[in-house]
Amino acid sequence: MAERVYIKSTLAAVVLLAAAGWTASASAGDESPAASAATTPAADKAAITSVLSAYEAALNASDTDAVRRLCADDVVLMRPFRPSVVGKAAVRQPSVAGPRVSKLNIKFTIAEIVEMAPDWAFARTNSAGTITVTATGATSPEANQELFIFRKDADGAWKIARYSFSPTIPRPQ
Repeated sequence: MAERVYIKSTLAAVVLLAAAGWTASASAGDESPAASAATTPAADKAAITSVLSAYEAALNASDTDAVRRLCADDVVLMRPFRPSVVGKAAVRQPSVAGPRVSKLNIKFTIAEIVEMAPDWAFARTNSAGTITVTATGATSPEANQELFIFRKDADGAWKIARYSFSPTIPRPQ
């Protein structure tokens, strides 16, 4: 009797796994008209690269509104030594956006972009450049490592859903 239950359980598991594998392969590799209308991984990678370039430009221009346009509504920004910023509206708050006490001049280098699901991807980057204190004009090197998590919106645009960074050189004291 116990052997019959084991065989039935095993058979059910095999059927479920086969169905799950068929569903995953059908959605990932199906060349039906609906599937071919979806973006390809190469197109997604190019779109995410474009978002990263726009984010770099927005940071260098100190353009908070441009940063907000690149973010999902429920974005979470995790900065070193500060509380997380949650939600697109919070990106505009004075504690996040200003007053502008420094000016960045950085360049992102993309280490990897990985699509984890049709609507989710992450990018690991490094940035380097300078930061200038606007009041004094003093400039110092700036370098970070970053992790971006992207989500594709209903309109097909990739948005920054989560972002975290940490310095790779000590901050001047």
